[in-house]
Amino acid sequence: MVKSIKFKPVLINSELREPYTWIELRNQIEQNLKTKKLFDQWDKKNVLQLITPFLKEKNAKEIQEKLENIFEQIRDNDTIIVIEDELTQKIILAIIEMIQQNNYRKSIQPKI
Repeated sequence: MVKSIKFKPVLINSELREPYTWIELRNQIEQNLKTKKLFDQWDKKNVLQLITPFLKEKNAKEIQEKLENIFEQIRDNDTIIVIEDELTQKIILAIIEMIQQNNYRKSIQPKI
């Protein structure tokens, strides 16, 4: 008999109803020229400024430490996003929310 089973939190794309992968997040980041540039340059300070409105957390130092790991995962990992750390989960969700908001604003702007 198994003594215990531990389930890990998986980020799920609710629209597609399937697990979210690091490569999907990277693709979304790269579709936006502003975020692509910031992530390509590992500009954590400006990424933090962009996602701050989407975060309730205020400990910038701890968030920057987590961002370092997120940057590495986005660059080097193509697996499903599985994260136990709650702050890292919130940061990833803030990045996704920020990208979605930017895409939404672009879609409603009148084309000239």
